[in-house]
Amino acid sequence: MFEISEKFEFLRDKIEASLKTTNEIHYVPAKTLPWESKLGGCPYLKSINDYPFDDSGEPMMFLAQINFEEMPPLEGFPEKGLLQFYIANTEDYGYDEPVKVIYIEEYDKDETKLLSENPYQSEIEENLPFEMECRIVFQQKKMAATCDEEAFGEWFDMVSEEDENDLYDEFGDGESRIGGYPCFVQSPVDCYEMGEKGILLLQLDCDDKSGLMFGDSGNCQFFISEEDLRNCDFSDVGYDWACC
Repeated sequence: MFEISEKFEFLRDKIEASLKTTNEIHYVPAKTLPWESKLGGCPYLKSINDYPFDDSGEPMMFLAQINFEEMPPLEGFPEKGLLQFYIANTEDYGYDEPVKVIYIEEYDKDETKLLSENPYQSEIEENLPFEMECRIVFQQKKMAATCDEEAFGEWFDMVSEEDENDLYDEFGDGESRIGGYPCFVQSPVDCYEMGEKGILLLQLDCDDKSGLMFGDSGNCQFFISEEDLRNCDFSDVGYDWACC
């Protein structure tokens, strides 16, 4: 059974109806192999020419890479291949700038054919929202709707005033994750709230081990439509970040 505190047990049916499967992301500071799931470091690259540049011709900031074979399966997500996340290399983490999410369906594990160091590390290092390269490990779990969801508002109307803060604490689930519900530091981004891109492709949230943080206790999210995800089309991904 999904764990719910005793004071909110009367909401169990409603809470369980909202449950989604998510893969929580945890970070292990380590040097990574080119094809591993990672935060920072060197993305999987066969050539320096494969590294993406922004519209101004500047190298983009590499944030993370997901190896789907290392991740517990999620409905609708690929089961193999690599997914790389890049944003514009600016002090405001590429806010309002195009992002690039690159899918590599087949990859080579011969390290002699691959780059072992990020060729633009010195250029992006100053603006990185984390302190060190980390290997990513996954933990699959069920999560209930967070406070930005309509379902949560219904629960909120059914609890006493003295329990309102506890409800936020229990279901205001942050953490870095793939799938499930996003946790917005400010207001929900339009593409998600309007349902245009309703799938949480990646959320990077505050983490002590890696020093990950966007601005002042902030996080970032990438969103995609169900159809584009099903077709492994990552050319139209929504991105947002916010801080306190």
